[in-house]
Amino acid sequence: MHQQWLKDFHRMIICQEPGKMAYTRPDAHLTCEFGRWFGALPEELLACLPNVQQLAAPHEQMHDAARQLLQLLHQENASRQTSYESFVDASLDFKLAIRHCQSELLQQICTVDHLTGAWNRHTMESRLHEEAERVRRGAHSCSLGIVDLDHFKLINDQYGHPAGDRVLSEVAGFLMKYLRAYDITFRYGGEEFLLCLPDTRLHEAEQFLNRIRENLAAHQIEIGAGQIINVSASFGVTQIGADESIADAISRADHALLCAKARGRNCVCAWDIGVH
Repeated sequence: MHQQWLKDFHRMIICQEPGKMAYTRPDAHLTCEFGRWFGALPEELLACLPNVQQLAAPHEQMHDAARQLLQLLHQENASRQTSYESFVDASLDFKLAIRHCQSELLQQICTVDHLTGAWNRHTMESRLHEEAERVRRGAHSCSLGIVDLDHFKLINDQYGHPAGDRVLSEVAGFLMKYLRAYDITFRYGGEEFLLCLPDTRLHEAEQFLNRIRENLAAHQIEIGAGQIINVSASFGVTQIGADESIADAISRADHALLCAKARGRNCVCAWDIGVH
């Protein structure tokens, strides 16, 4: 967004072309094309994009340096050279911040489920293998839980798919809020989420997920047009064994989930290693 701005600015200081008064205003960082775009972003969107938020400071610093340089443009003293160097440094800092932001956004697109904000299944494989390796080294325990929203198809059928999408997004946000900072939430598929609970033994995971299950069932979800519904979920949980594959651990958690559904749903079922 600043390529044309930089071309115009350099023509002003090198070719001594007449400049725009807007360039010397204290609020120039708000009135340029980038500033208008940034200022129009909803606060709730910015809250989800800290990498975009971080562009504000280097952008303002670049405009401040440009304004100071213009004020000294016709003065023959050392201050002008210093101001020019400060402007170049600020411009490079902003350019690097843009590139870093682009890289992080691309990484996020490739690793995060766009609907729920949870990590996607591609990311799940690599992250779970990392946790399994920690378990194999013998220093840590790790439990896996699969969460399946009860009767989710009825929500889509009764309220429509946009309402179903809203429920998935709300439940994902609920899980990420109530889990611990080092726990990981993945979108497993459909209305299912997979939870990775590092440093957690099976009995601890079962108790922890049961508290989450109770809170989720009491959590009200607004699905549009003033309608509010409650949803429940079934949980299957197991602990990763030191000498097994991630696929085997997930399969066991899936069996536990089937057990929870067979018990009437809205409950937690744990499946221990070695139980068949």
